[in-house]
Amino acid sequence: MNVLVVDDEPIIRQGLRELVDWEHFGFTYAGDAEDGLEAYELLDTLHIDIVITDLIMPRMDGLALIRKIKECSRPISSVVLSCMDDFTYVKEAMKLGAKDYILKPTMEPESLMDILLGVKRDLEILRNDRREQGIRELELASTLQMQLSTRLQAYLQSGVGEAELQAELFGAEDKGIAQSTPSSLVSLLLHTGASATSAAGWRWTGCLAALPLAEGSVLLLMPSAAATDGGASAAAAAALERAAQVRLATAPDWFIGAGVVLRRLQDVQPAAALHAQQLHERFYGVSRNRRMVLAPEAASPSTTALPYDIRSDLLRCIVHDNSEGYLHQADVLCARLREQRPEKDKVLPFIQELLALAAGYARERGYAEIDRYEELFVHNKVTNHCVSFEQVTELVRQAMGMLMANTLAVLGNDQKHRSTNPFIRKVLTYMRENYTSPISTLDMADHVRLSRSYLSDLFSKEMGESLSETLTRIRMEEAKRRLRTGEMKVYEVADAVGFPDAKTFAKTFKRVVGCSPKEFEKPN
Repeated sequence: MNVLVVDDEPIIRQGLRELVDWEHFGFTYAGDAEDGLEAYELLDTLHIDIVITDLIMPRMDGLALIRKIKECSRPISSVVLSCMDDFTYVKEAMKLGAKDYILKPTMEPESLMDILLGVKRDLEILRNDRREQGIRELELASTLQMQLSTRLQAYLQSGVGEAELQAELFGAEDKGIAQSTPSSLVSLLLHTGASATSAAGWRWTGCLAALPLAEGSVLLLMPSAAATDGGASAAAAAALERAAQVRLATAPDWFIGAGVVLRRLQDVQPAAALHAQQLHERFYGVSRNRRMVLAPEAASPSTTALPYDIRSDLLRCIVHDNSEGYLHQADVLCARLREQRPEKDKVLPFIQELLALAAGYARERGYAEIDRYEELFVHNKVTNHCVSFEQVTELVRQAMGMLMANTLAVLGNDQKHRSTNPFIRKVLTYMRENYTSPISTLDMADHVRLSRSYLSDLFSKEMGESLSETLTRIRMEEAKRRLRTGEMKVYEVADAVGFPDAKTFAKTFKRVVGCSPKEFEKPN
């Protein structure tokens, strides 16, 4: 324990410093002062536990110092240094809370240590008692918070217990009932970024009650301390932010949402809707500030259906090994979601399902390292870790980029479209050499001297797709190659790959590739 000696006589201060081996008895001689004013300024700076003080000193005497010590928030013990002729002062000091006194003329090391060790024991007992009392008070407050929060949640769901909650949270409207709670509260949003917000996550905030809003988020009802509505909300949010900077230091995505002043129980539901909108705005917004205030013009979550059509186009591109197409459709998909701003709880499952479907189609096409793709993007439900739409967009791009890297292996070694059957190989060669002409399945059958029905059945069983599908795929691959160069117009490409008109070509290209020829020319 740290000891401070206070006396206006330097020889007394030096004598006490050298009189005993302080460390041997579990004490630290932290410092000394020549009057009460200087000593009071050192109490917190030196973390003083015990003050040994003279009584008669200039500026601030020992009695005034002891009175100041009693006002400290933490227990500090005092021992009086006395001469024989100032016993009246000693009695007054004892009444003020001094634990014992030491006579300067007869002071011995043994008697000094006996007194200080007794004071030390009493101080430790007092501090332990206060600590245990504080724990009990916290546990009681926590229990009351939990009970009140549970009842509040039940009220919002069923309307039960309105009168009691109104009285406990906002004070009874009946003037005959004493009000023991604030007449108004402030709502705050606390988002911890954790997978779940347990009671332990918000007990330290000093709130009266809390309501879960979403995963990792709670609405807190705090006592209102400021005079104006805006001041109350800002002050409460700032105080919660300071506490969160300590308690949530290792949680990278926490933030505080400033709310509104509530004056009755019916105000809670609109406040919850406001904070849900803050979560939505945070997900789509650019700002990553720790504290946010919802702008009046902020957009509400969209009720528009999710863009399943664009997702289908993207998956069709994977089926046809069109890496440019599915990269383009991924950007179109994310742009549509950002524009329409659907709820986060709908967007994340939608994207997670897309990544899983993409894996399934890519596996069927024989993409390399698809197991690694599934490990990164499917099995661990990676969208659950996205706290902003920017992260969702980046995730989709990374997934599509990995598939694109593996598309080359499919195109370079397409076992699915190889055959040892001479008729199949001959008709494939015929397609590749004549795709620019309007050839039909009858023309193919005549070329290999088989009936059309027999060739169609044989080809489908061997290749897993029809003659027409294979011819269309060959034409689309050539069309994509020509469009990439940018040297031909769409109608010229249509004619070059065997289509009678640009409209039919564009319709077929959209169905097979997943985007229009114009979109393919200029991918985002």
